[in-house]
Amino acid sequence: MSGHKSAFGSIFRNVSFLTVGRIVNALCSFVYTAFAVRALGLADFGLLILIHSLATTGSMLSRMQSWQTLIRYGSQAFSDGQADLLRRVTSFCVRLDFISAGCAVVFSLVATQIYAFTAHWSLHDRLMADLYVCVAPFMYTGWCNGVLRMAGKFHLVPVSDTCTAVVRTLGVLLGFFLGFKLAYFLCVWAVTIILDYGLYIYFALSVLRTRYGFRYFRSFRGWGWSLPGMWQFTRSTSINQTLSNISGHVATLLVGSGLGSADAAVFRVCRQIADGIVTPAQLLSPVLYPELVKMRDRKDWIGLKKVSRRVFGILAGISVILMALAFGIGSRVFYMMLHTHVSGTTIYIVIMLGAAICSLLTIPLEPLLIVVGQVRFLMRNRTVITAIYFPALYMLTVRYGLAGACLSTLACNAAILLSCFAGMRNFSGEVRSKGGCAPAEEPARSGESV
Repeated sequence: MSGHKSAFGSIFRNVSFLTVGRIVNALCSFVYTAFAVRALGLADFGLLILIHSLATTGSMLSRMQSWQTLIRYGSQAFSDGQADLLRRVTSFCVRLDFISAGCAVVFSLVATQIYAFTAHWSLHDRLMADLYVCVAPFMYTGWCNGVLRMAGKFHLVPVSDTCTAVVRTLGVLLGFFLGFKLAYFLCVWAVTIILDYGLYIYFALSVLRTRYGFRYFRSFRGWGWSLPGMWQFTRSTSINQTLSNISGHVATLLVGSGLGSADAAVFRVCRQIADGIVTPAQLLSPVLYPELVKMRDRKDWIGLKKVSRRVFGILAGISVILMALAFGIGSRVFYMMLHTHVSGTTIYIVIMLGAAICSLLTIPLEPLLIVVGQVRFLMRNRTVITAIYFPALYMLTVRYGLAGACLSTLACNAAILLSCFAGMRNFSGEVRSKGGCAPAEEPARSGESV
């Protein structure tokens, strides 16, 4: 079996593991969202989403993409059994996450104060948002994800997803039947975030302890150690991924600021439904990058292109089916989740699905561009597009309501997809001009400090 066929089979085998957890998570999400709305009402549920979004935004702003750094610099060491180098790379990534956790608290607190002031929240609402900031450091499991992806332990991910989703659902049902209020539901969200974090830490440490005798607290020795190019790679990938991750939460906050918490809830749920429809296909993203790194280490540039093209073709075909599905069931799902009729929900969901599909089609493109050394290209383009998106979103939301918010989101994701096509065209030209040998940054193999 050729290398790219083997990689393609591995990709879809691992996706099948992730799909199990996401299906359970999606079903539970449908249940706990519906009962949370009925227990709190649309306005308080919107407030819950805004408080959660503020903490999540602070967490995402602080995230250094340690999982990509771990796979980029530790994948070959893991495969070749280079225990000392792998321990050092992993320790570097643990320290990155530790710094990210501290910054998450600061960013979340600042974001909460600014937003609470502009939205004219009551003192009680501000206090709940300030307390919820405490879970921001536990929202990111970067190095743990890197270990599980690098080791191919994708079957452990649905275990964590399922446990977290089930606990949240049970907590929401309890709150619904006992008539608890917003503070209780925020506690349920917080507990499940910490549970998810603890499970990922346990799984990752189990893998490293069993195979390489890794000890977590030893990671904080030798703060100055890094491989050549490590910081530059981490910085570029972190900026690109952070802009991608915060877009949805910042958009929800801007809609809430312009239209109120109830409309923010409608916007968030429409986006959630659209993202839920494409979720099974999105599971390719965490699986694809490690496989492309392995192919890059083998200098299989033709295989990289073949795998990416094949995945893109499959996703494009799926997208057509998903769009038809949104027209048929979108508004029904919305009603079942919020138990209320809102005019125009079918159109909103279809537009948001179009945005989700544009994001979906970047899945095989962005990892390939990162692997072949186009990280700065991605970072620069996403920075420019996002800088235009946020003010445009707010202005269109104020002028045209939820339709303006949805259309601006679609335009943003479409622009990002087009920029990835431009990067792919440049890479394909280099491959052709060099007879199948594209230039790529060599993985550092020495353990020297810089």
